[in-house]
Amino acid sequence: MEDLVKMCRVCMGESEELLDIYDNKSFGDGLTAELKKTKEPEPTPADLMQSCSSVPVSSGDCFPLKICEPCLKKLRDALLFKKRYARNVECLGRVKSEKKDQETCDLLEAEDWSLVDRIKDEDEEGDENDLQPAAKKAKQQEEKPRPFKCPDCPKSFTGKAQLTMHSRTHSKGKPKRRSIK
Repeated sequence: MEDLVKMCRVCMGESEELLDIYDNKSFGDGLTAELKKTKEPEPTPADLMQSCSSVPVSSGDCFPLKICEPCLKKLRDALLFKKRYARNVECLGRVKSEKKDQETCDLLEAEDWSLVDRIKDEDEEGDENDLQPAAKKAKQQEEKPRPFKCPDCPKSFTGKAQLTMHSRTHSKGKPKRRSIK
C-alpha cells in the first residue's frame, strides 16, 4: 500500500514529487488561457482523467491518488484538444446549416414570387387582345419565355406556381363528378 503513495496513477512511475489528483492548481498553460476566456474553473487532475477517459475516478477506488507532472501536462493538453475539436465541430455544423439555408434561399429567389408582376402580366394579357398583330408579336419577343402553358386555355406563365393558381380558376365553375353506385 505504501508503494501506491509514491506511484503516478496514470503512468505508474514512482516519484517523490507527485501532485494530488484532487488539487486544482493553475499551470498558466494553454488550457488555463482557454478556461479564462470561457470563465470556467480550473479542473482537478481527477476531473481531467474523468473527461478524457471512460474510466471512473473516485477517492475510495484503492488506486493511487497522485499524478506526476508530465502526465498532468498530457492530460491538460488532451482536454484542450477535446475542447478545440468540439468547438470546431460546432462551428462547421453552423457553416453547413448556413450553406443549406443559402441554397434554399437561392431556390426561392429563382422562383417568380412577385404578386405585382403577376397582376401586371394578367392585365397586359387582357390588353394584348386590343393590339394589332404586328405590335402583339413585337411585345411577345420582348417578354420573358413562358414555358408553363395552361391546358384549358391559351394562357402561359413564367412560373409553375402561377400556372397552378391560374388552373384553379378553371375548376371553380365546374361541378364535381360523382360516381354512381
